[in-house]
Amino acid sequence: MPNRTEEIASKAMGAVKTAKATVTGLHGVFKQLEKEHGEVSALLMRVKMSSDPEVRAELFPKIRRELLAHEEGELQNVYPIFKQHAETAGIAAHHASEASELHDHLERLSGTAVDGSAWQENFDRLVELVTHHVKEEESEYFPAGQRAFGERADEMLAQYLQTKERKLDELSHNMPD
Repeated sequence: MPNRTEEIASKAMGAVKTAKATVTGLHGVFKQLEKEHGEVSALLMRVKMSSDPEVRAELFPKIRRELLAHEEGELQNVYPIFKQHAETAGIAAHHASEASELHDHLERLSGTAVDGSAWQENFDRLVELVTHHVKEEESEYFPAGQRAFGERADEMLAQYLQTKERKLDELSHNMPD
């Protein structure tokens, strides 16, 4: 489990993203997703800046669980709605491709020893994938979704959170910390 300082830094970054989402007019599921982007980004940067295998071994399982649960929630509850609207259908297809690449990369990284240079190279690629994904979602996808779905974004939030919690629970029972 992350230490208290890392947990506070992660939550602080999430709060910053939440404030940004509010200022840009996002609410509901889109605001929640930005918050989660901030939280996991802080953990990613902590691991990226460390060469300590203990830090990697401690934080990577949490990062992995968070990313997989986040993506599962999006794939089940957010992007199917995007598919239903002509102006956002292309976004859903592109997201599915990136989500698949992210999942594959997480699996590859999970099978790599945390104390080697290959792990760091793979982790750096993960950070690139997540950073690119976050930038696209926050600058293009979420604003388009908010415009297309309006208040429905608030309804989508509850479903997203339920799916994410189920996935986190499943991953917690199937993965060592």
